[in-house]
Amino acid sequence: MKYLINLMFEVLKFFYAVGGQNWGRAITWLTVAVNIALYPLTLTSIQQMAAMQRIQPRLAELQKKYKDDPKRLQQELMDLYRVEGVNPFGGCLPVLLKIPFFLALFFVLQSKDFIALMGERASFLWVANLAKPDPFYLMPILIGVSTWLSQRSMPSSPGQSQAMMMIMPLMIVFISVAFPAGVQLYWLVSNLMGWLQQSYIMSRSGSFSRKVKDRKNHMEGGNK
Repeated sequence: MKYLINLMFEVLKFFYAVGGQNWGRAITWLTVAVNIALYPLTLTSIQQMAAMQRIQPRLAELQKKYKDDPKRLQQELMDLYRVEGVNPFGGCLPVLLKIPFFLALFFVLQSKDFIALMGERASFLWVANLAKPDPFYLMPILIGVSTWLSQRSMPSSPGQSQAMMMIMPLMIVFISVAFPAGVQLYWLVSNLMGWLQQSYIMSRSGSFSRKVKDRKNHMEGGNK
């Protein structure tokens, strides 16, 4: 972890140098770079979530059919995942990979070296000091809104309720209030990037599905 923290420090200084010598812009560019680097995994993750949504009716049938035989149910589920090419845990990987970057930035912004380096250049937008929490609570609120948008753009998970979609953003607002504004900014930009990427992937996926369906209907119509 120490290596990642030191690496994050150096990367931040690089983006500070090329991003107009502003630490807020440096954090923003860093976050964009991380999300672009993880885009292939984000694409796979959303595809896996969409696949899980697609096979949900069959999962429910198996769970009902073998509810009294857990061992057989487990085997049938594994067979279904294998045949459909679905990894039930495939949707978690991008989130898990972002956590070390989040923690590294958190520790960097709290380090004495970084605070001394920022000096009087720690302000960004309405925040006077990125090493301290946003005094106006706007960042946490925007994090909550962007979390809600991100949730809505993703394929719905089995058992996901509307109540949970509202509770989760509120919990994240509460959790993020005490974080340094620089970490809040990273979280906000990461959410927005995730929302844009997910919306793009789902729109392309929907377009591809419609094309396949139209081609299938056309072929069936020609065979009549």
